[in-house]
Amino acid sequence: MAETPNEKAGEAHQGNGRDRHRRLRRKFRLSPARFRLGRVGQRVLFALVLVAGLSLLAALFLPYRQYMDQEESVQRAEQELVELREQRTQLEERLEKANDPIEKERYAREQMSLVYEGDEIFRVVVPDDVLQLPEGWHLPGVAFLVTGKLP
Repeated sequence: MAETPNEKAGEAHQGNGRDRHRRLRRKFRLSPARFRLGRVGQRVLFALVLVAGLSLLAALFLPYRQYMDQEESVQRAEQELVELREQRTQLEERLEKANDPIEKERYAREQMSLVYEGDEIFRVVVPDDVLQLPEGWHLPGVAFLVTGKLP
């Protein structure tokens, strides 16, 4: 194959460019810049990475703690709801019992001292000086049980 004069001129031109580039590279020793840190720089970089890591941990742990706190408050609310339902059933039972005519009569006789016509009421009154206990008595409830009064 025969080369045309234009192709020969192009190769010569390219060859000169390559040689020039090689010469410049040898002269200036083009190499990629290296990033170097001194001791202080390394410590600062380590501190920054450590602070960033701790911040990330704190950011991840905070929602978990809030979730656990909410779970505890939900459990307390559920426990309170159970207790309130039990109290409600007890109050409903007392209400049903209070509406019973026999219970009304018993309450009136015991608490209000009401009687039917012809019935007699007997009351036992204990004088205060019946029971004299020493000052350092270790069972204070005995005086109340006997006299009906607190010491």
